[in-house]
Amino acid sequence: MRIERLAGRFAAWADWYNTERPHGGLDGRTPLQAWQDDASAVQRISGDELRHLLLAGEERTIGKDGVRLGGLAYVAPELQGRRGQKVQVRYMPHDNRSAEVYLGTAHLCTVYPSDQLSPEDAEQFRAHARDEARRLSGERRKAAARARAELAPLTGSGPARDSRLIPASAEPPLAGRRRDDRLRAAARTDLLGLRPPGAVPASDPEA
Repeated sequence: MRIERLAGRFAAWADWYNTERPHGGLDGRTPLQAWQDDASAVQRISGDELRHLLLAGEERTIGKDGVRLGGLAYVAPELQGRRGQKVQVRYMPHDNRSAEVYLGTAHLCTVYPSDQLSPEDAEQFRAHARDEARRLSGERRKAAARARAELAPLTGSGPARDSRLIPASAEPPLAGRRRDDRLRAAARTDLLGLRPPGAVPASDPEA
């Protein structure tokens, strides 16, 4: 059967299924009637988003060799520095040339099988991975600098500035009690085998 004839037959079947055949899961209505009865607002999305929504999906954890799917390791520079993160991998069954990776609901990147990259593609990938590693390193340095600046007023070094720490008055009662217990435990010199001057241990025979 030629593809044109197959497409024609499928179009006729889809038209019958959606407009004439009553559906048990729709209270005896056709899909067209259910669509017309539904007053929910319709959201228009792009073709790329729609294509991704129609893909099969599985949860994977990013490893040292990228994400594994169907016995293959898929890689992309955007996976750099994300080892251990859980992601959603969406793919076309029976087509292992690429897959789409989502972090939560946001599209992260397109990944490709590591053993199917051409030498030119592999070099571009390594260059992109190096750039991504430098970017992530810069972000970590900035985050560390911000943390030092925010903690400076608590350590007495540097100018005082607003702290993002939760004030004691805003602590939940349970958290406050746990904090007080930790402070009392830290203040107990007997935990270190010490005792206040002049104190006599209860086990001292001369007490």
